[in-house]
Amino acid sequence: MMTFEEIKATLPDKWLDYYQNNRSWIKPLMNSRKWWQKTPDDGKRPAADIILGAITALEPKLSLWMPPFCQLNSDGNKLIEVLGLNFDPEKEIKKREEEKAKSFPELPPETDGLEQLRQKIQQGEL
Repeated sequence: MMTFEEIKATLPDKWLDYYQNNRSWIKPLMNSRKWWQKTPDDGKRPAADIILGAITALEPKLSLWMPPFCQLNSDGNKLIEVLGLNFDPEKEIKKREEEKAKSFPELPPETDGLEQLRQKIQQGEL
């Protein structure tokens, strides 16, 4: 059985994937209802209920921990803090993309390689 810390470590990536795939409806909903919450990184995140609903569906093992957490403190914003999800998802997605770009630098276009090969053939080098 996974410990709470092991489960918690998986939550940010799962939430970011979900948010990225569903922001087309999450953002307008949060805007229309003014449900954005400020985050410590000077950003904003969706309301706790949206995050908690999504994350418990994405990580079913978390549902075992939620009843005692809710009995101790039913404040959704506090639960979001405990789960390590109190961040601006737009900022985190941008960081993710920047890190990915650094890890996988752009490869030169294939045409450059083909063009070099053609030139070598024409010059009789191949």
